[in-house]
Amino acid sequence: MADKTEIDVGTQTEEVESTTSTERKKRQFVSPHPDGGWQVKIEGGKKATKRFATKLEAEAYAKELAKNQGTTVMRQKKDGKLQKKRY
Repeated sequence: MADKTEIDVGTQTEEVESTTSTERKKRQFVSPHPDGGWQVKIEGGKKATKRFATKLEAEAYAKELAKNQGTTVMRQKKDGKLQKKRY
């Protein structure tokens, strides 16, 4: 449930809606698949949404999903470390 909070900004008071972590939309993760290739998974998901032969294909798919869902894409390197955002 969203809470409304008033924030005093100089001479103006703005009403800002804050969301709890349970309301936040889940991000799309591009990561190496254990059996080879790359996978796209929703944040916290157990199974891959889809598998790809290349990271580039997985990133394109994840980017489109994120755009449609209003979320972001997180990318991992082969070693599992998060990669910086490029887009």
